[in-house]
Amino acid sequence: MNDVKREDGPKGLSPKAKKEIREWIVSLAVALIAVVLIRSFLFTVIRVEGHSMDETLSDGDRMIVTILDMKIKGAERGDVVICHYPERRENFVKRVVGLGGDVIEVKDGTTYRNGEALDEPYIVHKPNYSFGPYEVPEGKVFVLGDNRSRSNDSHSDKVGALDENQLVGIARFIMWPFSEMGPINSGGKG
Repeated sequence: MNDVKREDGPKGLSPKAKKEIREWIVSLAVALIAVVLIRSFLFTVIRVEGHSMDETLSDGDRMIVTILDMKIKGAERGDVVICHYPERRENFVKRVVGLGGDVIEVKDGTTYRNGEALDEPYIVHKPNYSFGPYEVPEGKVFVLGDNRSRSNDSHSDKVGALDENQLVGIARFIMWPFSEMGPINSGGKG
């Protein structure tokens, strides 16, 4: 009688196939970690929702937001920033109007910082309210939407001045739609 070994199923993966699968898994893991690190520390893409920044930014615009420079140097007056409000998790996009120690006032459709009217050529929809004078506490920032009358921002009792750590990043570049593509600077769209 001959001894014949019978195979009952497929053989296991070859060492070459196992090595290739392992390489794919490692490559995907490295790529995923890189994406998480880039989005957490360097930059991210954020979509504008709403009209509080009209005409500078429009509902549906997609913009590149830098994060690292916010962590290193913080925001400056005039920067368009992404922020979080107290007890809210969603992102908001606003303009930094005042830093700690600044006195902010809004009257007759004009915004004043430390008694001087701000030159804000990007403001199309002037505020229909009066506010202040209000001294921004140290360690805080005062933010307003560019569409002042349709913006829930620091002039509201529900929001107020924000802690510096509530600023996520600085909006730098509109990447979509292509017709609006360009840098965002302190004077509005590039």
